[in-house]
Amino acid sequence: MSNGMARGVYVLWLEVFGEVAVGRLGRRRLAGTYAYVGSAQGPGGFRRLQRHQDVAEGRNPTRRWHIDFLLAAGTLRGAFIMETQDPSMECRLARALAQQLPPAIPRFGSSDCRCPTHLFAVPDAAKFRELIVGWGLRPLRPEPFDL
Repeated sequence: MSNGMARGVYVLWLEVFGEVAVGRLGRRRLAGTYAYVGSAQGPGGFRRLQRHQDVAEGRNPTRRWHIDFLLAAGTLRGAFIMETQDPSMECRLARALAQQLPPAIPRFGSSDCRCPTHLFAVPDAAKFRELIVGWGLRPLRPEPFDL
């Protein structure tokens, strides 16, 4: 990443086991590994990923977005990023993932767009990583995530 103000899209890779209350989406039972597509197009750019990590590690108690509830209940395994100024890339990436992975929770992370969901089950981690890297995303960093 060139600097803290870089912008684009990202995919979080996380594990969640158990019942989780997801804001207005209600209680959901999850068991496995999931991919979440998000946007870092705002003024903070990819600094949003630090916030996600803070929620996942218990340093930030705020639950503002759907992903906050999963991060607080699960384990963040990794993050992949793509620098882009294209505001449509988040939904394009979610639609591409929808062709390859099963949807996990309807309307998750997509209340401000027309996508069915931005959260997908990941039955095969190696195949998922191959897909993501093939689409031009790269791991945010090798540490602290064990990819």
